[in-house]
Amino acid sequence: MAKFAGTGQFEWNSPVIGSTHKFILFISQNINELQESKALDELTKFGFSEVNLGIGKPISVDALNEPRMQAFQKHYDGALAEGCSIVWYP
Repeated sequence: MAKFAGTGQFEWNSPVIGSTHKFILFISQNINELQESKALDELTKFGFSEVNLGIGKPISVDALNEPRMQAFQKHYDGALAEGCSIVWYP
């Protein structure tokens, strides 16, 4: 969970300033180790503060082909192209 502070580096369909949200952060990385500081840096760029990170885990690329996971394909592709992508929940 994190609070949206509204001070991000990107213009995007962001939440209301001061609201708190659960999220999924997709990060492209070339090592198979948790990178909490990288995740925190990326969340700050999106304008989130007061972050409470859960334990990250790799995503199964094959799982993205399942109908219930297809909504996440664009975020996976976005992370590969841009380095990261975020899904936030109201």
